[in-house]
Amino acid sequence: MLVDTISLELYAHTEDWRRNGQMFLHEDFWMLRLFDIRNREFLFSSQPYRMQENRVVWVRKGRASYSFNLVDYVFEEGDLVVFYADTLVEKKWHSPDFQFDAFRYEPEQLEDERVRSNGQASFIRLRLDEDSQRVVSQHFDLMWQLVHQKPFPVDNVRLLTRSLLLYANRKHAPQSAKPVVNRRDDVLRRFVSLVSQYAGRERNIPFYADRLCMAPHYLSTFVKQSSGRTVMQWINQTAVKEVKVWLAYSDETAAQISERLYFPCPASLTKFFKRETGMTPGQYRHSIGRG
Repeated sequence: MLVDTISLELYAHTEDWRRNGQMFLHEDFWMLRLFDIRNREFLFSSQPYRMQENRVVWVRKGRASYSFNLVDYVFEEGDLVVFYADTLVEKKWHSPDFQFDAFRYEPEQLEDERVRSNGQASFIRLRLDEDSQRVVSQHFDLMWQLVHQKPFPVDNVRLLTRSLLLYANRKHAPQSAKPVVNRRDDVLRRFVSLVSQYAGRERNIPFYADRLCMAPHYLSTFVKQSSGRTVMQWINQTAVKEVKVWLAYSDETAAQISERLYFPCPASLTKFFKRETGMTPGQYRHSIGRG
C-alpha cells in the first residue's frame, strides 16, 4: 500500500499551521490558505509521486513547475488546477514566493464533474482572467468561513465544492471542445497518457499500438520521429518511475514490488532497475533515506 506523504505531512504539523491560520482539518477533509511550501518537503527531491487524493489548487503567488504524467507544466499566479487521484507527479522547481490555496475532495461526490479528454484526464489547468479569479476567490473565501462552523457543515462544503468544479468545467469546456489541429501532437499526447497509466504493468509495444489502433512498427517510427525517444525508452523510463514510487512511499519488499508490477521475479526487477538507474532497488531506497 502506498503511503500518502502529503497527508501525513499535513496531519503531522496540525497545531503549528492552525496557529498560523493556514490550515483546516476535519476527518477526511483539509483546506490550506496562502500556503508557503518552502519549508515543507511534501515530496522527496526529484522523486516521482503517485497522487492518492483528488485536489483543487489555486496558485496565489509565484510560479512552480511540476511534471504530471510525464509532461512538464509551469503553473503561475491565478491558475486554477484540478488534480485527480492516480496522477504521476514529479516536482521540478518553485519560485521563492510560491503560495497557494488548496483543498481535497472525495471522488465519489463529484465523479460526474470529472473533466475528460478522450477518456484520459489526470488534471485540468485553467489560466483565469481577473473576473474568473474573483469568482474563484469568492468560492474559497466562503468555503474557508464555512469549514470553521460548528458542527462541520459537510453538505454545504460539498455543494460549494461542486459549484467550483462546475465552474471550472464550464471554463474548460471551450478549450476541450476545440478540434484537434495537429493530429501528430494528439496521437503523441494519447500515447504518453497511456504509458503513464499502464507502464507499471504493460511493457510491450503491441499493447500501446493496439490501444491507439496502429501497427507496432508504425507506432515505433511515429514516436521516435515525434519525440526523439523510442517507445521502449518511454515505457522503461516510466516503469522506473513507478518502481521508485513504490520504493519511496511503501514498505513493500523488492519481491512484493516485482509481483505488483508484473516482473517475472525479483531478480528481473533488480536487473531492470539497475540497468536504468545504476542502482539496485535497495541502494535506491537507502539513497533517499528509506533504507
